Amino acid sequence: MGNVLLIYTSSTGNTELMADMMIAALQKANLHLSVKDAFDVEPKELLHYDGILIGTYTWDGGVIPDEFMDFYEELDEFDLKGKKAAVFGSGDSYYTSTFGAAIHLFTNKLHSIGAEIVVDSLLVDLQPDDSDIEACNNFARDFIKAIL
Repeated sequence: MGNVLLIYTSSTGNTELMADMMIAALQKANLHLSVKDAFDVEPKELLHYDGILIGTYTWDGGVIPDEFMDFYEELDEFDLKGKKAAVFGSGDSYYTSTFGAAIHLFTNKLHSIGAEIVVDSLLVDLQPDDSDIEACNNFARDFIKAIL
């Protein structure tokens, strides 16, 4: 175990900040880590990893961002049984009815195709503050424990 793929997209840079924190923690744990932009990955690649982390923001109206849409739709063709996964990202609580919806959509999709969701999804309101940084570190730590 210990082969992890982190895929993310970020519109405002907030999810990228979260991804950077995850990357630093995963590298310290000496996991074999691959990091890819949402545009640069195909769902079949997930089959080659023990752990999958997805970082996303929520697009207008509570939908998956364009960068991830094809990937998200094609996931239904794959069985991720035996894979450990978790989803994180940022949102804007101003949009109360759709706040973080893409994070929940990805979590549900991964679960529906067999992945084991090993850490509760992490949703940060806008840019991570000090308490969010701690939450990101805890999220990464818990994911690392689940992988190892």
